[in-house]
Amino acid sequence: MENVVRTHFFDHKEDLELDQRNLYFWRALQGHILADNVLPQQAVILDIGCHRGGLLELLIQKFNVVKVIGLDPLLSARKVAAQRLARFCVDAKFYDINGWQQVPNASVSLVVAHEVLQYIEHLPVVMSHIKRVLQPGAFAYIVLGCHSENPLWKQWKTELEAIGHTVYNHAPIDILAAAVDVGLAPSLRPLRDTGWVYYKPNEDEVFTYPSVSALLEHQYKHKLLFRLEKPL
Repeated sequence: MENVVRTHFFDHKEDLELDQRNLYFWRALQGHILADNVLPQQAVILDIGCHRGGLLELLIQKFNVVKVIGLDPLLSARKVAAQRLARFCVDAKFYDINGWQQVPNASVSLVVAHEVLQYIEHLPVVMSHIKRVLQPGAFAYIVLGCHSENPLWKQWKTELEAIGHTVYNHAPIDILAAAVDVGLAPSLRPLRDTGWVYYKPNEDEVFTYPSVSALLEHQYKHKLLFRLEKPL
């Protein structure tokens, strides 16, 4: 994920709607973190690819968070995130993709990322950053549906490249291997395995589905949640 000179991730309209599109996935992620009971009191959360701060806002409302850190290549999105989270009594810092260097070793209680790894070329680099900033015994939760085992990824990759994004093919098994290589203990599951699927075929213009079967396959099979633990 490189720093870019862009105003929006998609365009103004799509960026405004992106939070609503992602809300159901964010809630599922939040539910897994809650069920796993992995966050301490006074947690510090880092979001890779925080965009406009929607996921961080959801986590702040559910958990006892004292500090959040957002990394995103879009300056405009970081500004929106800062304004959005200003009403909460938390320390909020937002950096570009080089902001890893601003995060002290073993200072983060939880790392989250939603559909970000496809924009990152070198998995070992991001895994090393995650390992370094996590506190011993803490976890990273990384959601990814844009990977080589998802039949829809070929179509979506072409669509993203057509609007100017640079994206990369990552196999889920390679993500697990990259985590192991830096000393993280990985596990995974589908992000969702139950619940309603929301989709508006006449309105959604990005990440479209050719059929209901493909929609359900993506939501309940191919959209994966990787949980990476830093050992004690």
